[in-house]
Amino acid sequence: MVNCPDWLGRDLLAGGLPWAAATPGSLPGFLERYTLERATWIGLFAEPGRCATLLLRWDDYGRQAEPSGGMAGAILAIRFEPLERSDVRLRDRVIAAVVSGAANRAADRHRTQLTDRAGGEATMVHSPAVRLLCLSEARDPLPLPVPAEIA
Repeated sequence: MVNCPDWLGRDLLAGGLPWAAATPGSLPGFLERYTLERATWIGLFAEPGRCATLLLRWDDYGRQAEPSGGMAGAILAIRFEPLERSDVRLRDRVIAAVVSGAANRAADRHRTQLTDRAGGEATMVHSPAVRLLCLSEARDPLPLPVPAEIA
């Protein structure tokens, strides 16, 4: 993994990320308060049982509701349970835009699309509910206040 702390790969493979400290919510709810523009793609890691974890280096430049809260260099882990489908065709690691919302009228699936600075895209179709985990360089969970919107 590029530009990541040594513990991240080990914890991810061993199932050791501190998911108990994660915030339940939805990506549309998260994106109402925060932006992922200028975040850096680390990877999308599939797991048995159709679960997946999206990892981003998140500098929190565009925090919408409040001034920056000192999360520069944080790791943002987004847990999809389940991830139905993904298509990753990124050309650059820096994210330029993110859109997330219901994929159909029944709203039982969401579609999240990340676009990079070079026009590449990553698209994920997933359950509306996700878990959001923000971690410091030292692996400490950071508070991430978002509206709880479990579907």
